[in-house]
Amino acid sequence: MTSDVKLLDINNVVIGIERRKRETLVLVREANFDVNYGEMVGIVGESGSGKTMICRSIIGTLQRRGAAVIGGEVLFEGLDLRTINEAKWKSLRGKVIGYVPQSALAGPNPVLTIEKQLAEALSQVEGTGSMKNRSKELLDLVKIRRVDTVMKQYPYQLSGGMRQRVMIACALASKPKLLIADEPTTGLDVTVQSQIMELLREIRRDLGTAIILISHDLALVDEVCDKIVVMHAGATVEVGPTSSMSKPRHPYTVALNSSRIDVAKPGGELLTIKGNPPSVGQWNPGCRFAERCDYVQQDCLVGDHPALSGKKGEHQSACLHADKIGKI
Repeated sequence: MTSDVKLLDINNVVIGIERRKRETLVLVREANFDVNYGEMVGIVGESGSGKTMICRSIIGTLQRRGAAVIGGEVLFEGLDLRTINEAKWKSLRGKVIGYVPQSALAGPNPVLTIEKQLAEALSQVEGTGSMKNRSKELLDLVKIRRVDTVMKQYPYQLSGGMRQRVMIACALASKPKLLIADEPTTGLDVTVQSQIMELLREIRRDLGTAIILISHDLALVDEVCDKIVVMHAGATVEVGPTSSMSKPRHPYTVALNSSRIDVAKPGGELLTIKGNPPSVGQWNPGCRFAERCDYVQQDCLVGDHPALSGKKGEHQSACLHADKIGKI
């Protein structure tokens, strides 16, 4: 691949679900970001903002929820994933593109030993050596101790952190170019969360794997990611290098940062974002954040939702008044 081709390029993606009477409910509109080879990209935003739907479009599982990409491009190494058939998906999903689902703690099959689950993942890819030795190598890769014992155990016999590591090991069986981790630290205590994130960093460093990390933890994303994508109401409202996102250019990003628990004053009031996000697909004209925004102007309330301004790959914002952020 030439250097100007991104590993992943999401361009103006629209995702919808067909309802009764052939009506289409749009779940995501105006999703835009890219991922370079070996890069770690964090996607943040409230529940219902479209984060998981975008990731399902990248692994081709939207149809399992009755949804589909109905506009835009999902380019993986220049290949538009909208145009490929299921046979091609089988050569990508779980092989070139790995996925650690949001329900990873419940993800392992409860009736299979860890050894059989790893063997199932490894059976999809070619490799040298016995299946057992290759399974051990995967558990070593994700820093699991007492490998011989763990291989014989069932998921219920493992801690949450151990089950998460097993799921990551399964996703890495094929040494994918891109690993999608959908809230991989949910339900884990702080110490284990830190260990899982350190593991992802090591995977990226040692294997050169690009990683998309979906998280509600902005402090975590700031610490480990090269780039941050902010989603709100089905749209990308801000995207840029982590270093520049300390000076946000969209009111929603400002509000997210203000509501972080790690910046709250001890004993003080925990700030929250006023109002509620709009119902999925039920968006008013203009900016979808306008009703909750401290910077709203009359032109924010009309027309289409603002598109991202600025050069792709640099700091971009979908705010009509980005120049006023932080000045009122």
